[in-house]
Amino acid sequence: MAKNGSPKLKNPKMIAALYTIGLCVVSLVIYGTLFTRTYTPISAKDDPVAESDPNTTTSSNHSAADDDSITYKTYKDQHETVATVLLDAGHGGIDGGNVTNDVLEKDLNLSITNKVAQYLKELNPNIDVKVTRSTDETPWFEDELSDLNYRLEQQKTQNADYFFSIHCNAFGEDPTVEGMVFFVNPTDTVMKDLVNKIGDNLTAVGWTQNYNVIDYELLQLVSMSDIHSSLVELGYMTNEFDFQKLTDPTEQDKAAKAIAAAISDYIMENPDAPDYVKPSEQNSEVSNAPHASIDSYAAQQAQQSQQAADPNASQNPEAAQDPNTQPAQ
Repeated sequence: MAKNGSPKLKNPKMIAALYTIGLCVVSLVIYGTLFTRTYTPISAKDDPVAESDPNTTTSSNHSAADDDSITYKTYKDQHETVATVLLDAGHGGIDGGNVTNDVLEKDLNLSITNKVAQYLKELNPNIDVKVTRSTDETPWFEDELSDLNYRLEQQKTQNADYFFSIHCNAFGEDPTVEGMVFFVNPTDTVMKDLVNKIGDNLTAVGWTQNYNVIDYELLQLVSMSDIHSSLVELGYMTNEFDFQKLTDPTEQDKAAKAIAAAISDYIMENPDAPDYVKPSEQNSEVSNAPHASIDSYAAQQAQQSQQAADPNASQNPEAAQDPNTQPAQ
């Protein structure tokens, strides 16, 4: 023992090494505390990306439509219309569309379209939302051709920038065929990007297990349009999985809000998106079949048979009421 009672250090080199190791450990702890943090999943309301934009907030009024896999941005009113979106609920009136278990396609189209319109208005007051019909009434209906002409004419009458005609598909020959289909013009890169965003959102909320974007076999509502247009097949009424989603009000809410969010976000994120330029007649190789719904590419490949008929109703534009003067139901 040393004179002061302390133990005598017999190995100074070992002690120096221990001191060095200790200093390294302390340094690492201090560094980790000051300059790093452990990853913690954040909710939409805590999203720093969303909060960094002074023109957006995240949705605070949670409903059955909310899904944690999507951040729903609510845009502040800039008192300026950035775009006009025209939503078209397929069929209506005496034209019921497809039928499964006594459920009419026209009713599903209308219900979901009205929900999309409602959510789009709530999420983004800077988008002017219009609809071709907000009820089952189609006073313009006379025949298929006049109905087609009315819906096309509404794109111009409503001064729309984007047009979505919403339908439900059917393929009775093979009930396993399922999924969404988006029909777009082959040269419309803007709409291709937008519908892919919609499809991704709907996949995220579990609405669909797959979707196809088809630009080579078009319908008149798309091929004859002068604006960004898409005919949307929400799913197959002849498929058990799709039918359950299509007819469930809660699932309709989830899908409608996911669609509205995709449209809203895309428009706000692409303020300089170019207008659609219609290709010349000689360069446009599209089908002019007078119907508004056909089978997806998957169904055609699976069955190699005729497309499922989904005729467009027809109507007289002169006799039609403006559904945009009435609140969506």
